[in-house]
Amino acid sequence: MTTPDRRAALLDRLATLSPERRAALLRQLRDGDGGEDAGSAWPLSFGQERLWFLSRFDPADTTYHTPWCVRLRGPVDADGLAAAFTRVAGRHDVLRTRFRLAGDRPVQIVAPAGPVTVERTDVTGDPAPAVVEFVNRPFDLAAGPPLRVALMRLGDGHFMLCIVLHHIVVDGWSLDVLMRELAECYAAHREGREPLLAELPAQYTEVVAEDRRRAEHTGTEHLDHWTRALTGVPALGLPTDRPRPARWSGRGGQESLLVPDEVITRLEEVARGQRCTPFMALLAAYQATLGLAAGQDDLCVGVPVAGRNRTELEPLIGYFATTLVLRADLSGDPTFRELLKRTRIAVFRGLQHAEVPFERILGALRLPRDLSRPPLFQAMFNLHNLPKDDLLRTTMADLAVEVYPTPAVGRTKSDVSVDVWRGPEGLGGVLDYNSDLFSAGTARRLVRAFADTVERAGADPDLRLSELKGDRPW
Repeated sequence: MTTPDRRAALLDRLATLSPERRAALLRQLRDGDGGEDAGSAWPLSFGQERLWFLSRFDPADTTYHTPWCVRLRGPVDADGLAAAFTRVAGRHDVLRTRFRLAGDRPVQIVAPAGPVTVERTDVTGDPAPAVVEFVNRPFDLAAGPPLRVALMRLGDGHFMLCIVLHHIVVDGWSLDVLMRELAECYAAHREGREPLLAELPAQYTEVVAEDRRRAEHTGTEHLDHWTRALTGVPALGLPTDRPRPARWSGRGGQESLLVPDEVITRLEEVARGQRCTPFMALLAAYQATLGLAAGQDDLCVGVPVAGRNRTELEPLIGYFATTLVLRADLSGDPTFRELLKRTRIAVFRGLQHAEVPFERILGALRLPRDLSRPPLFQAMFNLHNLPKDDLLRTTMADLAVEVYPTPAVGRTKSDVSVDVWRGPEGLGGVLDYNSDLFSAGTARRLVRAFADTVERAGADPDLRLSELKGDRPW
């Protein structure tokens, strides 16, 4: 029997192991899985493997839960919702997948199609505590589906539909697919007809198996790029309010941010003048903010990308997203205009080699073990621009639908992570932060520093980084 401490130590070594040593590690982790018969088993993607190991490391960790909640107004048909979820799960095998060990490797096994249970409950007062509790209920990836649904009757007579999936089977793009198909299947049930859904070109498990086979027979050109680009990058050393714990816990807090429309518009104009996208300009501003706060001119930021480089992948639900690790070069106290040029080159080069999964890069770099922080990068940035017409839909059959922003659930994947979106009011977003290290006050100062950098860079892109800082203490 492997003890919890021994299991944790073994998992922490995973990213640095060769395939042979990884197989040996898996043998030590089997711990009563009983040599599950592979049978109809499918391989995991590189990203799924990492999430599976993290789940085995701490089954109670809910950092990688992906929730989506909407308020429903109108005559809600609870049985119709259950039937709609059942129909969608029947189409997408990944929503019925179990994750187990088969011999020396984790595999995904598709369970037979069956009814999806929609939990029903009454909630009085503020629904946030009930939503947080539902989101933070751990999944048993080996025994149960990676999807659960609740229909909460609220005190005002309306309903809350709360969907939670494990990130191992879903990404942001997938949520839009899920809501589109759910709405069509629910409408079809209400109208007594068959849903109008095109046949899927493949199943997620089949795509993963093909990608794994392709990876075994491709050269190392793309991987070599990343090892050259990322070797020797230092950890991000933001000033903290408390000492860093010896082991990463994932505990987090959240602060909102808003950059007014006139401010973000000026930065967008600067970006256009340099043949850059708004994403590049915002990423450069974020890099500058972090570098000035940490006193570093060399750091990495992780950027999620969709990972759907073929049109046939667009209608599928699954975990296709990966992370680009972009190294910032702030050396020489450049002007913001110069930093933007450097960021543009880094983004283009990263996208040229984006097909390499983050997990393969980690393995190739063979980083020293550090249990106190996420590997390779400790900051993330995401400008949300994926398909979202169905995610933000306002109707579903005869129901009015309103997105309910999921309350902060107290988890974070990195020391600091900024998620932003462009709207008519400006740039909205949130900063998630490691609450083991930072107080809420420090997080708010970082939000203000980012907003100030955006404003000053948009007003005068020829300011140097030291001038962008203004009179802030960091």
